[in-house]
Amino acid sequence: MRLGILARDEQLRLMLAQVAHEIRNPLGGLELFASAAADTEYPTERARLIKRVREEVSALNGIIGDFLTFARPVGPSRESNDIRPAIREALELVEAELKSGGGSIEVDLPAMPLMARVPEDHVKRVALNLLRNAAQVSDRVFLKAEVRNGEAVLVVSDKGPGVPKDMRDRVFEPFVTDKEQGTGLGLAIVKKVAEASGGRVELADPAETNGVRGGEFRVYFGSLEDMSEAVTPTD
Repeated sequence: MRLGILARDEQLRLMLAQVAHEIRNPLGGLELFASAAADTEYPTERARLIKRVREEVSALNGIIGDFLTFARPVGPSRESNDIRPAIREALELVEAELKSGGGSIEVDLPAMPLMARVPEDHVKRVALNLLRNAAQVSDRVFLKAEVRNGEAVLVVSDKGPGVPKDMRDRVFEPFVTDKEQGTGLGLAIVKKVAEASGGRVELADPAETNGVRGGEFRVYFGSLEDMSEAVTPTD
């Protein structure tokens, strides 16, 4: 118990330090752009600066949202839900961002309901984090959802450089990232949400993807317990 408390205290200390570090940059940008907007006499330039202020506010909200999600207790759902609508909501958000840069998302969802005992907002959060993570490293992203051995599975892959070998064992730990920006909580949140619903998340071994470069993450949302609504995807 003592070791558990010490580990939690250390994680809290790291989180607070990371919060301060991540929030400082957007706040600095807000101050800079707001001051410049107040000083300029040109409407076009003022509009551009206000747009940057809004972008920094959005980034700040995203950072705070990640930390709150990671810190908040997550419980399982007592009811089964069709996870496809939540996946589609996440797809709409990331697809627009990716297409603006010339990228694309290839989607393979079953025609019939894909049931799992997991809250819809948790499914959306997991899909959103995995899709954005993939979109940051590749302009070609792939999403597939299906039933495997009685479990609803969400698979997100990309054609990027893949997860570095020295990070594969730590990729789901909080604050671990090889990106210049970001909280390092995206995959940690995915793991937390999946396990709270009785599921799990895994990073595919490169050999399982025929040696093709890129990353592939699989989220299993727990056993469907022979629910009659569950079906396998159609062609």
